[in-house]
Amino acid sequence: MTSAATMDQHGRLDWKVMLAYWFAQFAAWLALLTPVIITIALKISVIAGPEGKAKWLGLILGLGAATAMISAPIWGAISDRTTARMGRRKPWIIAGAASLLVGLSIMALASDPLMFGLGWLVCQIGSNAAQAALNAVMSDIVPEGQHGLMSALLGASMTAAMVTGVFLTQFTHGSSLAMFLVPWLASPLAVALFLWVVPDSPAVPRRMERVTLGKLFASVGIASLRHRDFALAFASRFLVLLGSAFALTYQVYYLTDYLHVPADQVARFMVLSTGMMGTLTFVVSCFGGWLSDRVGRRKPFVCGAAVLLSVGLIAMATATSFDGFLAAAALVSVGQGMYYAVDIALCVEVLPNRDNAARDMAVLQIANSLPQSLAPTIAPLLLGLTIGGLSGGNYPALFVFAGLVALIGAAVILPIRKVR
Repeated sequence: MTSAATMDQHGRLDWKVMLAYWFAQFAAWLALLTPVIITIALKISVIAGPEGKAKWLGLILGLGAATAMISAPIWGAISDRTTARMGRRKPWIIAGAASLLVGLSIMALASDPLMFGLGWLVCQIGSNAAQAALNAVMSDIVPEGQHGLMSALLGASMTAAMVTGVFLTQFTHGSSLAMFLVPWLASPLAVALFLWVVPDSPAVPRRMERVTLGKLFASVGIASLRHRDFALAFASRFLVLLGSAFALTYQVYYLTDYLHVPADQVARFMVLSTGMMGTLTFVVSCFGGWLSDRVGRRKPFVCGAAVLLSVGLIAMATATSFDGFLAAAALVSVGQGMYYAVDIALCVEVLPNRDNAARDMAVLQIANSLPQSLAPTIAPLLLGLTIGGLSGGNYPALFVFAGLVALIGAAVILPIRKVR
């Protein structure tokens, strides 16, 4: 599917194509992750009040993640079968960006949690149309010898989006409309660049089985998970990202409720912590992806990264100051950077069928979405534990549990046979 014009003389993907692909993924994450990390929590605190904020945060993020989990494989199956002249991925990247604008606008203007939650559902459904297509581009056009590097860049795009989103929020938090829509503004430029530079081809109808509503819903099932290595990659990704989801979702309340950072200083503290984490993650991610391609191995990098992430999460459990939190966050960042750098490459290399790349990568997307749903559901049980005099806000128990889950995720990688 990759044309000669997009490859250099050594058969590698042209850097302009890789940059356009990276920017499209960055813009998509910037619009989606800024709410997850900070602005949803800030807005919910206002419209739900101190007593209801934790309950509504868990409910809205949980329902949104469940919606993403169901819609992602369906969008993937549709993308694999799209026969539009512009290609099978590009129409859904456009649709996803437009849907995000609609959903974020609803959230910005909402005055009650129910309407706010409806906007978030629109965001999740639309963004998963784009993510299903973007994830499949890796399998479509990137040569195997560049999987590690491209995986690193895509992982770094998530980190760069988180850092940028938190940085922007310190200037936009005074306006609900600006807080939710400013992070979306990179999307039109990113989509236009992707349409212009990145190659895409329509699906060939004779190669694909006829799509029906029943088959679309069937793609939410576990057919792809019958393949042993694919199932192990799915399980590992789910467990590691579940551990990470606790830290991601509860950072704001951890700072305000446990470390007692004043609410009006949260954005500044988040800029400092996220900036440090982002820089480390970006550097480690790019180096790790390059090194993985050079040595031709994936498993040692993914396992080691998950172990380091686990150590960082457990270190957060013992932090009693913002400086201690930063030190633990540094370990988490290095682990995340290495994990994001190589795990996408590993997942692509254990796909059961490249003709169904979007569908199967979207099944893996469930391993991203389901933790976002489960973490807010499990967290209140852990936060409510009375251990060592702590009750009602037991963040040490939360982060110890998160670290142990990530450690199990590291072990699940070891039995995979298809990659080294």
